Amino acid sequence: MTDPASLAPNQNMVQLQRLQAPDLTPALRQWMGAPEVLASLGTALPLTAPDQLGALFSRADVQVWGVRVGDRFQAVYVCSLHPQHQVMRLAFGAAPDAPGLALLRDSLPRLMEMQFASGVQKISCHLLASSVRKIWPLLRLNRHFFLEGRLRQEWLPALGCQDDVFIVSALAQAGLQPPPGSLWLNKSAASASHRFFRSWPSAAVGEQGSTPARLPSALVRGSTHIDTPAYHLRTLTAKDANETLVHWLNSPQLMGSMNLPRFTFSLPSLRALLAGFDRNFNQFIGVFHRSSGELIGFYTVLVNESARHAHLALCIYPNETSASRTMVDTITPLTDSYFERFAIDKITGSVLVSNRRMLLSLPHNYTFLFEGVLRQECQGEQGRLDVVVFSTFRDPALRPKLGRFVPA
Repeated sequence: MTDPASLAPNQNMVQLQRLQAPDLTPALRQWMGAPEVLASLGTALPLTAPDQLGALFSRADVQVWGVRVGDRFQAVYVCSLHPQHQVMRLAFGAAPDAPGLALLRDSLPRLMEMQFASGVQKISCHLLASSVRKIWPLLRLNRHFFLEGRLRQEWLPALGCQDDVFIVSALAQAGLQPPPGSLWLNKSAASASHRFFRSWPSAAVGEQGSTPARLPSALVRGSTHIDTPAYHLRTLTAKDANETLVHWLNSPQLMGSMNLPRFTFSLPSLRALLAGFDRNFNQFIGVFHRSSGELIGFYTVLVNESARHAHLALCIYPNETSASRTMVDTITPLTDSYFERFAIDKITGSVLVSNRRMLLSLPHNYTFLFEGVLRQECQGEQGRLDVVVFSTFRDPALRPKLGRFVPA
């Protein structure tokens, strides 16, 4: 195995420079737009084609840093910041003829130090499983990053295939770093994480290009209308705004369970909120009791077909006694409907660790699989909060047995 200390160049030769739009020369654009580099940079924010690179420099939430050796930029970092939570997603790409591992070794610690000094609380990297073997020599030197999860079968538009993605993160808070050379914060984390990662059959690490499940030949898309024996689900519009929904959105229990920013809704602002959903790729879906017609909860679903992915959130009214039953009875019909109507392979939901009612309901589902725990992922009123990530897939073979978080 390569000795990390023997990799050239060294820190005295490597310079970090914040890039601006004029720095994107044709030569730099050419190698940044290569499929492998674009796929790597696309783990920080959605990138599907080289012509999107220029827009990065005009975004306030994105930084592009060049790694210069001599008179040439040989590698770049793309850093995407969530300003509310001060969490940064970081991606690295190197020119084909550049010593990528050495550049990463000599520049990443300095970049992290600058970002933490600026107030960033967490830095996360999404590593393609196919690249893990390449960077393994550097992981032996690791003193900052720990493994948080493994996202299965993520679609890579630049490469036209799927790959698993490992989430590794570093925290600004002192005392939350792994032992030298380890990817685990402690023995308990190592034990729990190995149980999930080893028990899920998948392509071997380093093998890229798994074949996705076949997408529907005719895409219907559009608004959602679903009937189950006990519930009716339909897309809400501005006409559905009422005082009951205003009361829900203003309730402290709902705001806390979803970690929503404090905002006092009124009927006009609720109408504006519902009008902001396009009833197609971004939907606000009400859950009604069929027997009484009473609204008892809602889903929001945001679809990104270029990534073949959707993100789902669920809220059941805090006083609803059968909340777990409602989730179990409605979530599979809803996700199956989306797989039938949209060009997506995967749907992900995120749950705050503090939302115990939702977490205790998930072992009863046949749909969602555990993918990771993101430490201190968001800022709450009482401090930073962990987030649990669950996903479901078009391929039924990747769905769980009842009460388990691994496929049947």
